[in-house]
Formats: sequence, structure tokens, C-alpha cells
Amino acid sequence: MQTISDPAWLYGADPTPGIVGVWADWRGQALVWRRTAQGLLLEKETFTPWVYADHLTDLKLSGMPFAKASEERLEGQITYLELPGGPGSSRFLLQCTDGRILRNALLQGASRRLGKKVSHLSDLWECYTMAPLEQYLMLTGRTYFKGLRYEDLHRMQIDLETTSLSPEDGHIFLISVKDNQGLEVVLEDKSEKALLESLTRLIQQRNPDVIENHNLMGFDLPFLMRRAEQLGLKLLWGRDPGPLEVVAIRYQDFTRYSVAGREMIDTLDAVRRHQFVTRDMASQRLKDVAKYFGVASPERVYIAGEKIYQTYLSDPEQVRHYALDDVREVSAISERLMQPAFALSQMAPRSFERVAYAGTATGILEPMLVRAYLQEKQALPCSQHMASDTPHEGGAVYLFQTGVARNVVKADISSLYPSIMRQYQIGPRCDTLGVMTTLVDQLTALRLEHKEQAKKASQEAPYHNAIQAAMKLVINSAYGYLGAGKMARFADRNAADQITALGREILQQVLHELQARGMTLIEADTDGVFFSMPEHWTEQQGRQLVAEVSATLPELIHLDFEGWYPAMFSHQVKNYALLTAQGKLVLRGASLHSIRSEAFGSQFLKEALMALLQGDVEGVHHAFTETVEKLRARAFKTRDVAMRIRLTKSSQQYLHRRSDRKESPYEAMLLSGRESWSKGERILMYQGRGRIGRILQDQDPRDYDIQHYIEALKKHYAERLSSAFSPEDFEAVFPAHLQGRLFERTLEEVQIQHVPYGQEI
Repeated sequence: MQTISDPAWLYGADPTPGIVGVWADWRGQALVWRRTAQGLLLEKETFTPWVYADHLTDLKLSGMPFAKASEERLEGQITYLELPGGPGSSRFLLQCTDGRILRNALLQGASRRLGKKVSHLSDLWECYTMAPLEQYLMLTGRTYFKGLRYEDLHRMQIDLETTSLSPEDGHIFLISVKDNQGLEVVLEDKSEKALLESLTRLIQQRNPDVIENHNLMGFDLPFLMRRAEQLGLKLLWGRDPGPLEVVAIRYQDFTRYSVAGREMIDTLDAVRRHQFVTRDMASQRLKDVAKYFGVASPERVYIAGEKIYQTYLSDPEQVRHYALDDVREVSAISERLMQPAFALSQMAPRSFERVAYAGTATGILEPMLVRAYLQEKQALPCSQHMASDTPHEGGAVYLFQTGVARNVVKADISSLYPSIMRQYQIGPRCDTLGVMTTLVDQLTALRLEHKEQAKKASQEAPYHNAIQAAMKLVINSAYGYLGAGKMARFADRNAADQITALGREILQQVLHELQARGMTLIEADTDGVFFSMPEHWTEQQGRQLVAEVSATLPELIHLDFEGWYPAMFSHQVKNYALLTAQGKLVLRGASLHSIRSEAFGSQFLKEALMALLQGDVEGVHHAFTETVEKLRARAFKTRDVAMRIRLTKSSQQYLHRRSDRKESPYEAMLLSGRESWSKGERILMYQGRGRIGRILQDQDPRDYDIQHYIEALKKHYAERLSSAFSPEDFEAVFPAHLQGRLFERTLEEVQIQHVPYGQEI
């Protein structure tokens, strides 16, 4: 394998600083906005759009003239360059000063070759290309934000207040706006049209690099676009001289919105990415996220969503404060969560808004790989011919014990799969340049450097932590990319199999070493190992033990001490609760912690688990009985018993097949009077009296079916604690009837099922 270790593979070959916006098209025209000491500068650039192709057949069939590339490039002429590469690679780099000519020629030729109309280059597996903006960045080696810090961006937050959640029967009556240049304003106008025009003027006057909000893509922009359409307006938010209008980009399952020169950022994307890693957020709603991160002001105004407009009619000043608090929280959440995406944008040849929601494998790592081959003038590899016919065997997962464990340590095999790739230099066989392994090495080295800087410099710690977190995301995605199959250009199942096989061996070695030292294993997988130490061992002894075991592993494989916990409840694999040394409850896994769970059930589980981990059987029982009594008294709000559901069918799709099969969420929509909805819409559904599914809209009717939720409390929530008790004790703690029965066990007799302590050897 030839290896060229080039720093440009990581950051791109062009060091141009200060890029905050790029717009490009197939004509080969690019507009680049840069922040400099002199202010915002606009650069007008030209570039030559390109396509990698496996053959020249489609060009020949198109009838369009083309020629071998030379130093002299003629306007509008299609050229090709045959590049060195292995079997199955795309050896031909096709270019034209006007990419529309090249694109049309390929589509015409492919249509003739296949005998059917081909409308998009993405439909041709023989061709590989990117959107014009990314083509420009890859070809030039430029990236966003070089030499900038996050605070250098001009960011604007906007938030709508509407009379309804639907733009079909509601309108916008207020818009709060904030930016990091000192602006805080509430826009109001009796005319909705004038209100939207005021927002557009403000955006053009303040000229932000970034427009952001929480659920911007799911609510604000769809609502704005629809209302503007109904009012005969266009949202002209772009930077001149680029196209000014906001455009909707529709994918198979979702829609994104974009505008030339500005990055459209939805902080909900960052929250979802954070939740994917931590799994400890009860809700992804703005107010809950702000509380989670500690950025909610003590003076924050809270108004129930269904009461905002009515409150505005009687007390508009309160709603103004509420709306400004919204954009303040969005700004604070952005500063907390968007810096990793900002850092990745300095490396990956993609726009900031695309990096912010893209997956780190095909969305970030693959463009970096393609850029390297384009830069080195090498054929673009394709490893699809290397796919294995045998089933992929993933990482090992073990559950050794269930119940309550004491004196627990978690040890983590740090970045196991990337470490294996580095230790044994495993990458895609088609990657003849060794780009992937080089990137993993470079990113790991830089990540460790930034982790050290974060420890040394308190003021700069957030910046360095953001950088190392971004690098960790990409590093950890490398293995997943190898196993992504047809979704990834450089995928290599055999390499992925080799990595997981070595991972299982290393995990087995760790487990053997721990057992040989007398530890009680609780659960283990590639994310780490939980074990119980001897009863009187201290945290420091646990650290020493982990260091001893780590010393037995290969050089680049490290077992790290991740935490000590006085107690742990082991329910299922990757579903557990921890009690920290500070007395905090930590929940992991969808069984114990899921945003789809009803709030009343999640609240019960937290109270019951805290009592359980403290050995308080009466406290567990009290959490159950108190919840039952609150349900009987309808003390819970309707929102607390509702479940958040994402609709997977549009109204047209469902109504077309309704006679074959009726489904509760859609029937509830129809019962509520909603006959039109979109695929992907999220609703709150609950069981009303008579166990009839209902949609929670703008009120708090508290007409939920009490018996249904009492049964659900035991069946769906209390049952998750069953491994902590024997069957008899479980019935005593969570009785079917609160009035009591003759000869039932008392709570004093109940014994918690404990995991044995480790033993000193």
C-alpha cells in the first residue's frame, strides 16, 4: 500500500482564512464570503465542475465532442483525464468549464445506453460527483472557518409565535430576534405580511453569517414558507449577489432549507447528536434542553404553548419576555453544542449547515477521502467488489448479572475500533493511498493534543474540548464507515470483520484479566466493562486495578478508568441505572430512559430507581403508590400521560389504505378533526376515556383513561424493576390492588436482589 501522509488530507490544501459562506453552481461560478480584519469581503471565483466516471461510453453516446485534457482548457469543452488506479476504480476525471454541458451530456448518453430516461447523475453508479459547492471546496482545497473562532461568526436567532401549530389555520403574530452583535428585538405588526417583510429587512440589515433556531427545519421554516406562499411573498434572505430566495431541498424522508451566503442551523440537530452519545436527556424540547445545560435564566418566563396567543391578547409584555427568553436560550445552546460542527467544518469540504446535520461517516469522512484522491490526481476507488457473502459478526456483548450491584467500576477500552485500526493499520483495501488510516492517526494525535490543552487553559477549555469532541466523532465513525456497504464508496466488509474479530479478542482478554483478579463482571461490550469490586475496596484501588489490566494490552490499546459508582441497577444489556458518588442518578438505555416514554412513567422510574439504589424498599413502594393516586386524582397534566409519536405516513398515504388496516395515531388525528398532515410530523397522543386514542392539541383536558394508565404504570414501568426482586417481593412492592390482601408480604420482609461483591485474591 502506497502511503502519502499529507496534512492537506485533513484540512485541505488551501489555507485561505475567514470563509463564512460559499455559494456555487454548475456553471462553474462561486461566491465566497470571508470575514477579515477589514470586514466582510466577497470574492467572485470560477472553477471547473467535475465528475468521476468509470468509463467514457456515456460521453460517446451523447454525441457531444470531448477531448483528452491538456493545459489549454477551452470554454465549454468537455475534457477527460485518465488517472492511475486499481480494479473497479473510477479512472476518468471529467471536467467542463460549464458543468451543465457535462451533466447534460452524461445524462443523455446514459439514457441512450440504458434505454430509459436518466434525470440525475446520482442515479448512475458509474458516476461520482457532489453538489457544486462541495465540488468547489474539494477542487480548491478550501474549507470554512480557517483562522476563526466560533465567537467570530455573526449569528442570528429567530423564533416565531403563532396562533396554531399549523400554517393552514394559524398565522404568525410575533417574531423574536437576537444576534451576537448586541441586537434583541421583538417584531410585531397587525399585518402578518408586514411582519414577514420586517423580518427580511432586518436580516439584510444585520447581515448574519448564521440563522439559527431550535427546530428551525421542523417548524419555523416550513411555517414561514407556507405563510409567505399564502401571502404572495418570497423569503429573500440570501446574500447579494447570490440567489436571495430561501429554497426547500427535499430528500426522501425530510426537507432542509438553504439560502445563498448564510448557514441555516437547527440546534435540534446538535441536541439529537448529543443525545445519541449520552442517552441521558429526558426531552429535546427547547425549555428542557436549556435546563439540562444550565442556561435557563432564573427569571425565565414560562407559558404553556396552548396559552401563548391568549396570554398575548391580555398581557403582551409577558409574551415578549417569553419570546426573547427563547432566542437567548437558542444562542446559549448553540454556543454549547455547535462548536464541534464548527471545528469539523474547518476540515471537511462541506458547508457548515451540512456538517451540522450530516452523519460523520458518509457525511464527513467520505468527502475528506474523496478530496484526497482528487488532490493526488488518483482514480477514485470503489470497494463494492470486495463485499463479503458471509454475515457480519459485530462486537461482543455480555450481560453477566442483573439486579443491584455495589462498589461498581466502569472501565472503557478507549476508542477500541479506531485504536485497532491504528495498532494493526487496518483500512479499506481499495484505499491504496492509505488516506483513512492516515486521517485516523492524524485526528487521534490532534485530539490528544487538544485534550491536554483543555486541561491546562481554563479560559480556552471550551474551545479545545469542542475540537477534541469533533475529532472523536470522526475517529469513531471510521469503523462504521467500513461496514456501511453500498452506502459508502470506500466500504470494506472484510476490514470491518477483521476489526471486530480483534475487538472480541481484546475484550475477552480484559474480562479474563479482571476475573483472574477476583472481580465480579456485570456487563461488557465495546463501550466498556462494568464490574463489582470487593466490598471494602476504594476508588483508588479500582484505578490501580484498571491500570494493571491496561498494561497487559497491545501498545495502542488502552483500558481507561471511567468512573466509580456506589450502586448500579443492571436491567438488560446497555440498560442500567447508576448512582454517582455525588448522589446523582444516571440512566442509560431505552428501557429505563426514552424520550418516547410518557412523562408520568419516566418520573416514576427516576424516583423508584433512586430509592432502589439507596436500598430504600419503602421509597420504591411509595413512588408507585403516589403515582397511582395522582393518576386517580388526574393530578398529572394530559401532556404528562401523552406519548410523542412521529407519523410515518402522510394523510394521503394513510387514507388510501385505511380500509385495509386502521392505525391508532392516524385515527386519533381524524377524530381530532385533522384530515391533513405530513409524513414526519410529530404529535402528542394519549388514551382518552374509554381507551380511545386522542391527540393533545392546545388545551389540557385531563380526560385520560385512568385505569389504562394505572395498568401501564405496572406493566410498562414497574416491570422494568422486576430483576431487583423475587416474584413474591415484586408483588409486595407493586401490588395490583392498593387496598391490600390477606397474608401478603410486608415491605420489611422484602429483599433486594444483590449482585455479589468481587473477591480479594
